[in-house]
Amino acid sequence: MSARAFDVIVIGLGAAGSATLYHLARSGARVLGLDRFAPPHPHGSTHSESRIIRKAYFEGAQYLPLLTRAYELWSELEDDAGTELVNLIGCLNIGPPESHLVGGAVASADAIGANCEVLEAGQVMTRFPGYRLPRDHLSVLDLEAGFIRPERCITAHLKLARAHGAEVRLDNPVQSWLPNGSGVTVSTRVESFASHRVVLTAGAWMRDFAKVPLVIERVTNSWFAPVGPGYKASECPVFIFEDADGVRSYGFPDLGSGVKVGLHHQGSLHRHPDEVPRVITPDDEAQVRHVVERLLPNAAGIGLRTSVCLYSNTPDKDYLIDFLPQSDRRVVIGSACSGHGFKASSAVGEQLAALAMEKIPKVDTTPFAWRWPLNGSAAA
Repeated sequence: MSARAFDVIVIGLGAAGSATLYHLARSGARVLGLDRFAPPHPHGSTHSESRIIRKAYFEGAQYLPLLTRAYELWSELEDDAGTELVNLIGCLNIGPPESHLVGGAVASADAIGANCEVLEAGQVMTRFPGYRLPRDHLSVLDLEAGFIRPERCITAHLKLARAHGAEVRLDNPVQSWLPNGSGVTVSTRVESFASHRVVLTAGAWMRDFAKVPLVIERVTNSWFAPVGPGYKASECPVFIFEDADGVRSYGFPDLGSGVKVGLHHQGSLHRHPDEVPRVITPDDEAQVRHVVERLLPNAAGIGLRTSVCLYSNTPDKDYLIDFLPQSDRRVVIGSACSGHGFKASSAVGEQLAALAMEKIPKVDTTPFAWRWPLNGSAAA
């Protein structure tokens, strides 16, 4: 019996993959989505209740067209799904005046015309009493920023993709993709499928399918019970903080589960998700509590829960939206991660879907092309 045929198969249905599946299905393509887990799930990069969405983007001006489109698509998805996904309560970009975080946020806000204010520490603490900042730090308050609900977004994209005719196979790990004539054969432990093209959006598992030069960064998230006022979503913006050593942390007000603070463990780098320690250690707890006690002292109550998140970084920590080299344009690759990809994933999915259907993307993806030495591509 010949393998069932599709126009496109999407491997990995997290942030970018679920959005890609949705856009492909909405365009009328015969599309199949495959995932080793059952998204939304807690094993990768798209969980833990909240993600920051922002326009004062210190990472660079090349993201601004993609972010602008993402804001539009999230609003459309909210309408189509009938559920709230985004809450724009503002974001404080906090750091020394000379930090990349502060300087980059100001530059991108100026470039895009984002509604931002530059505040001294005293101004922040008067306006948002839950914060305590070093007196010599500045904050760029992005008034068009806030938080987005990752689990709800993935659920909405997958539900609407199915409604448009997409087929989905969950808890079904892909074992291989192999060129076959003018297309690709994708095999799981259960069955095989044929397609004209494949979209790889496997996140931290990308090395299982292609020789993408990713390094996985371990990030811990912890929730704390506030011991004082000032941390409701209506009175406390989200934050990103860069200390004098360049270490970044981020946090959210109490959305119902306590105040959430995340910390990058820059010395904890791995090549594969199976190598990443999933247990929160006492040292992890001490490091994140130090951040909370320093910036949000009245939030530093008892720890409520923890989670580990995986940030899959490209060498320059940029997105990757392109055809896989040496795949004869049969394989599209989307590694829109590097720890800052969720907010743009609605637009990334639209661009990946366009490439897979041989259409011109709405946003120029040239800044996110493959640009590293090629050591060959792995179809395993």
